[in-house]
Amino acid sequence: MTRKSSPRILLVYPSCFRYPGWMERLEIRTSLLWLASFLHRFYPVQFADFEIEIGRPGSDVQIRRFERKVREYLAGQEFDILAISCWTSLSYQASVVTARVCREVNPTAAIVVGGYHPSARPDDFMTDERLFDYVVLREGELALKEIADEYGSAGRPAQPRVVVGRTVAHDDFVGYDWELIEAHVQRHFPRGIDNFFIYLSRGCPFGCSFCMEPTKERSWRAFSPEEAIRQVSEAVRRFRVGCVAISDACFGMRPGWRKEFLRRLSDLDPSFWIIFETRPEYLDREDVDLLAGKKVEIQFGVESCSPDMLRIMKKTKQPEKFLQHFADISTYLSDRQVLHRANLIFNHPGETRRTLAETFAFMDRLLARSDSYLMWAAHGFMHFPGCDTDVNHGLYERQYGSRFLSGDWWRGNEDQYEASMKFVPSTDLDGRQVGLWKEMLETRQERMKAALAPYAFDFAARKYFDEWQKDARFSGR
Repeated sequence: MTRKSSPRILLVYPSCFRYPGWMERLEIRTSLLWLASFLHRFYPVQFADFEIEIGRPGSDVQIRRFERKVREYLAGQEFDILAISCWTSLSYQASVVTARVCREVNPTAAIVVGGYHPSARPDDFMTDERLFDYVVLREGELALKEIADEYGSAGRPAQPRVVVGRTVAHDDFVGYDWELIEAHVQRHFPRGIDNFFIYLSRGCPFGCSFCMEPTKERSWRAFSPEEAIRQVSEAVRRFRVGCVAISDACFGMRPGWRKEFLRRLSDLDPSFWIIFETRPEYLDREDVDLLAGKKVEIQFGVESCSPDMLRIMKKTKQPEKFLQHFADISTYLSDRQVLHRANLIFNHPGETRRTLAETFAFMDRLLARSDSYLMWAAHGFMHFPGCDTDVNHGLYERQYGSRFLSGDWWRGNEDQYEASMKFVPSTDLDGRQVGLWKEMLETRQERMKAALAPYAFDFAARKYFDEWQKDARFSGR
């Protein structure tokens, strides 16, 4: 396909402000590079990750330095369209600062913003300064191409516009522009990268109450299994990574697709690690048999082990069946010595002492064995705009006594991570009881260690629980 010479597009991840420095940073933002790969077929595209290029400022002084560095960077680039990815609310302030600096440096450029936060709160970007020309909701590829097509003849629009991005069908899954990604890696990681995060499908048909995914297109679309394996293999061949992390919102939703992909993966007999997250009902014994003996870590979005909480979370309409399937598939995964992890969210609106007791009683039953390959990961509820808990927060307040203490925390000057979790789940878990789940989890630390097979214990100690490395059971191999 012939690429036009203009307009020139600069696609930017703007970093985030006041977010803990200890939080992991992605080496490659593959979702944005997938977007850049699509646009690169039509227009000249540059990609910049300001978190890598400049940093993650945590104070007013660091933010002022960030502004200076952004100004220097943008002044040295030639572009007609600045496309800012406000991936989540954590990047809101950095997005606004980047747009403001761009207006000073390149006043004729069209500035576009898209991502989960703009899809949930488009009015946050309709400022009196008129920093943003376009706010793109949902998916960005086709919307950005149309904006670029229009810019070539009309330039900036007379008034800011909200654009609902059309759905990218699987026919438009063009794959990754590997030369574009290689240039990014060589510039920032001359010694190479350890992990490659890859997307093989899009869309999640579920509407979990805590998730921002419903702000986007919910229909499930994917590469063909054959093409998906080719994309994975190409990433490993080019970058010699030790791990490929499949980052799909809902991996393997269709059984036929999943089984064909896993058969091809098994035939590939990979020497690298594969990580993916899925739902318990999207894995069966046949799938496990294909994965056994491979370097695999499966992460399950279980979220809670209380039937009532699973209903409140809108995770499933059949919570008892959901939990039983997870228990059964986890048991078989441990029998076949396949590493897997259950992800839990505590203190979601509606959580009570009773629902905590139900979750930990379920966990205790699975902690009874001593040769398990199941690891547990827990996190407190984080309030993000666009989720059902945000859209219908009044309902949660009236029904459960939930209290959202930080309001529009993404606008504030406090630690953004902590602010997003300032929350009271119910009248039953108020005051000191808000931290009850952490106490209940801490009392099970020794049982969580004792339940694991030696190999699984070493894996968990190396990857998730550094303090476990002091335990006599840790081999260090």
